[in-house]
Amino acid sequence: MAAIFAACSDAPKAPVNSTEFYGEEFDTTASIHVNSLLASMNGSDSLDIVIDGVIDQTCPHAGCWLNLRLDDGGVLKITTDHVFFVPLEGCEGLKARAKGKAFFEEISVEDQKHYAAEEGKSESEIAAITEPRRHLAFVATGVAISGYVEPEGGAKTGTCNHDHHGDEHNHEGHNHESTEANKEGNH
Repeated sequence: MAAIFAACSDAPKAPVNSTEFYGEEFDTTASIHVNSLLASMNGSDSLDIVIDGVIDQTCPHAGCWLNLRLDDGGVLKITTDHVFFVPLEGCEGLKARAKGKAFFEEISVEDQKHYAAEEGKSESEIAAITEPRRHLAFVATGVAISGYVEPEGGAKTGTCNHDHHGDEHNHEGHNHESTEANKEGNH
């Protein structure tokens, strides 16, 4: 029996209550749940706010977005504007807080299809996207993820060779690589 306990004590322990910051660090004590965001907009075109929720998925290619689950089965996509990157995997089901700006925008058919492909949607689901749509967007200046444990051998890295917002936001085309060096500077 002692050998079993000794073997278990040698195993690395995950810091269950640890919080990793990506991008700007911020006060995580005051936030609203993602499901309350729309009501908090209260007729405003935009709102600087800290929201919290459970991660549904992160961008599997570059870590330039994450989705927070909504009670209605949908998600709120939080983008990083390629200023910082979140982990590509291992965040599903973890609690996150995001500081940034919520606003309404129209998303083009092309951008909707791009995101749907990154999210692993089927070809028929992607083909069904035929109209631009207005939606609540969120661009984060920082994200805090609770309980994330980097996989053995390090986190996956990716590249992002596209512009998610086009010219309507005055962004130039992005060609950023997500690397360990980039991530280390943003924790």
